[in-house]
Amino acid sequence: MLTPPTPQQRKKLRDALISAFPERSSLEQLLYFELDKNLNQITKDSNLNVIVFELIKTAESEEWLVDLIDAARKENPRNSQLEVIASTLLSPSTTSASTSAPTAQSQLIQQRILILAANPIGTSQLRLDEELREIEQGLRAARQREQFEIKSALAARLRDIHRSILDFKPQIVHFSGHGAGQDGLVFTDETGERKLVDGAALARLFKLFKTSVNCVVLNACYSEIQARAIAQHINYVVGMSQAVGDRAAIEFAVGFYDALWAGESIEFAHELGCTLIQMQGISEQLTPKLLKKQLDLESITHPNFNEVNLPSNEVVEPRSPTNERNDLDDDLSSEANVDYTRLRDLLKAGNWKDADYETYLVMLKVVGRKENDWIRDEELLNFPCTDLRTIDQLWVKYSNGRFGFSVQKKIYLEVGGIPDGEYRKEAWEKFGDRVGWRVKESWISYTEVTFDTIAQEGHLPLVLVCVGWVGLGWFW
Repeated sequence: MLTPPTPQQRKKLRDALISAFPERSSLEQLLYFELDKNLNQITKDSNLNVIVFELIKTAESEEWLVDLIDAARKENPRNSQLEVIASTLLSPSTTSASTSAPTAQSQLIQQRILILAANPIGTSQLRLDEELREIEQGLRAARQREQFEIKSALAARLRDIHRSILDFKPQIVHFSGHGAGQDGLVFTDETGERKLVDGAALARLFKLFKTSVNCVVLNACYSEIQARAIAQHINYVVGMSQAVGDRAAIEFAVGFYDALWAGESIEFAHELGCTLIQMQGISEQLTPKLLKKQLDLESITHPNFNEVNLPSNEVVEPRSPTNERNDLDDDLSSEANVDYTRLRDLLKAGNWKDADYETYLVMLKVVGRKENDWIRDEELLNFPCTDLRTIDQLWVKYSNGRFGFSVQKKIYLEVGGIPDGEYRKEAWEKFGDRVGWRVKESWISYTEVTFDTIAQEGHLPLVLVCVGWVGLGWFW
């Protein structure tokens, strides 16, 4: 017997199924082998969100949603999201019939969170104990506290990572400490000194635990680089796109786990954590980035952060009371008297879509044209270098080296392009594949553009709106 799901429960079930079956092929096999059904008869869409939406809608209307949930749980018995929503929707008789041992029943109601913290000798002291205390206090005050268990390891050494995961078998792994950008996260070695672990090594480690670990939170400066690597294998990963202050790190942790204690989704928890940062008047609410397991491995495995790499072995130490980014050093020079303040502010706020359109507008202003017009080739040939440099440097700076004209030009040259205005079909197609403007040999529409830092390197800005293919070649 199935309790009729509420709209919120349907959404949680959708998120749980996506978490448990992150690829269409895995859902196809589940339906074919366990339920004798053909996914292609339900939907032929390739978007996982649409696929799962159609699947739930069909299963509910045809009255086999119970069978779907039960089969999904059996296929992924360690997926905590699936277990929680299943225990909510299914009646006790259904639950007991589908679980054969008391240990399975206990799995239904408990999620385990492993908190690792490191503050090695020679690094600035962080308020890690306060962060842990706030998380634990939130759990003690939660109604559903019996559904969660926390294990913490302060002064975590390298060996503590895999040993704790093997022993505790957590669904969520949380790291608090220092980050050093591309060089890695800072752990403690056997002597108490700092030891850097890069994204590739962390990704390889979490690949071994991808069937049990559902979420990884890296509450450390510049940890988005490691988060992108881990997101090849783990469903949800949170990383910090820039330096994060102690206050912001603690507020994010409080909001994130308070939401989980209340039974909310990871997406909701991430949003609440960012909201609490902003409510405290700290301008770092856009720093925590939630990444989902990626299907496009190339954009994750080979990120290019050469423009913003930290010096080798230099540990960033800014989890301090404040972390305000200084805008005064932004060069907003213009030969055409164009004001780039709005573009700077949009990029700083991570509002990539509006920043992309603002780029189109300021470029029109530079050549003396108005909105809804386009730029001619001869105007591009005489586009002021000062303005071009200003626009590019703003994009590069606030995207941490992922977006900008110079980033696109570098990729264009790497695939064999020549910036002489000649159209070279093979080079353009390779370029489109690299920056994500072409998918499965088809050029995407503007509605399919990814206005987020999870997009492929060079994906933005989309200046084709105003310059065209040939013009872009001249432009570079």
